[in-house]
Amino acid sequence: MNKSSLPKFVLAAAVMAGASVCAQADLLYTFDTGATGTAGGGGGGFDGGTFTWSSTYQAVQATTTSGGWTLPGGPGPVFDLNWPAQSAGQTIANNGDGHISFDLSVNSSSFLVGGWTLGDWYQIHVAFNGSASGWTQDPGATGGNTVTGNYDGLDHTWHLDYTFAQAGWTAGNSWFQINYGGNSAGTDALQFYVDNINFYEVAPAPEPGTIALAGLGAAMLAIVRRRK
Repeated sequence: MNKSSLPKFVLAAAVMAGASVCAQADLLYTFDTGATGTAGGGGGGFDGGTFTWSSTYQAVQATTTSGGWTLPGGPGPVFDLNWPAQSAGQTIANNGDGHISFDLSVNSSSFLVGGWTLGDWYQIHVAFNGSASGWTQDPGATGGNTVTGNYDGLDHTWHLDYTFAQAGWTAGNSWFQINYGGNSAGTDALQFYVDNINFYEVAPAPEPGTIALAGLGAAMLAIVRRRK
């Protein structure tokens, strides 16, 4: 081993350690071309409830035609993480640092003509379902409602982010389902949008030893450069 080999080896080790800390899985479903996503080799999409894919907004639209409660037992859209992406979901759950995020939106097309007037109330709800926990509805939501508002004629988008633990998905969970639904006055049919469903891991903070190793690698690289 020559004089410059050791510093380069240490630097390489530091880089590899840093990469291992930052490595993370990611299953992002954008629904740009349909209600079935292609992340993780496919295996994720809407397969239950009443919904349609909107080419205008490139998102999945709930298509309920009446007001009232539309979560379990009703027409709310249902997203399932199926095989082979289901395997990636299992890995994320077992690692213990998983998150699930998505966007919910309403706009002028969400409120059907025939009932809505300014000031009418509406809610959007979400419930997670999985093999390890069963049903978990609106986790951590203020007042128990994931989204709650009054119709003001404007467009709105909410970005929601939950840990797998909040969703009830823990180590050993083998299947993953997200149920969406609304609530509104009986004559007010709410057709909201769902987009950008993302299953991902949060990389843990580097341990002090990893930071020290990276610093040592940088220092040794500086020495090599000075010798040259």
